Amino acid sequence: MKSVLGVDVAKCKSMITLSTEYGEVLIEPKEIKHNLKDFDDFKLEDLTIFMESTGIYHLPVERYFKENGLNVSCKNRYK
Repeated sequence: MKSVLGVDVAKCKSMITLSTEYGEVLIEPKEIKHNLKDFDDFKLEDLTIFMESTGIYHLPVERYFKENGLNVSCKNRYK
């Protein structure tokens, strides 16, 4: 089953929620810190990550997920 991780990036922390591709919520919205311990919890198979580009704050988060072979889609609502 495919999973979708929504990430709302801020400075040093993010709000995340995890759901199935069908909308079943697996993890209710919660805050995580930008550290390896919290990020390593999301090394799941068939995971797609959606995040908004937020100045420079999203760059380390996006890089971590991409370097670990995860599918990342980074969007900017103004583009």
